[in-house]
Amino acid sequence: GSYGIGRVSGSGKLRWGVGKLIAHAPVRPRVVPFAHAGMENLLPQDPDSGITGLKRNIIGGDPLRVLVRFGAEIHFDDLIEAHEAKHGKLWTYASTTKTKREEDDVSYGGLGGGQNRGNFHGRWDSSPEEKELYSKIATRIEEQLDALTKTVVAEHARKGE
Repeated sequence: GSYGIGRVSGSGKLRWGVGKLIAHAPVRPRVVPFAHAGMENLLPQDPDSGITGLKRNIIGGDPLRVLVRFGAEIHFDDLIEAHEAKHGKLWTYASTTKTKREEDDVSYGGLGGGQNRGNFHGRWDSSPEEKELYSKIATRIEEQLDALTKTVVAEHARKGE
C-alpha cells in the first residue's frame, strides 16, 4: 500500500501529526487515498542493501503491471465538529508567515511578530483531548487506506493470472 505523508510509526501506520495538520489547517484539506500494487517490479529493492533502483530489463523483460487506484475523499468534519462542540474551537495556522500579524500569535498559535516567536512550541503543544482527535483522524485515514490497499492487491493478483 501507499502511505505518503506520515509513514509507519508506533502501533498505527500513520502518525497522529497527520491528524494535527488536518485539524488545525485554515482550510480543510482534501484527503484522497490511493493505493498501488506492482511497483516492486518496476522499482525493485535490493535485498542486501535495501536500495531501491529501476528495473534493469524494462524492455524485453517480463511485462510490468502496476495498478493504481484512488479511493473516495475522506472527510473529517464530523470528528472536528464533535471535538469543537465539547472542547471549544480549534486554533488554525496561517498558510504563510508573510500574512501573519502580531495578534495572530495569540489567536491562532502561529509565528506572528518577533516578540512571540520564542513561545511557538507553547502554543503548538497539544492537549490529551486534541491528541485523541488527531488519532481519530489518522485512524480514519488508515482504515480507508487499508481497505483500498487490500482491494488493489487482490485486483492486481487476479489480473496477473
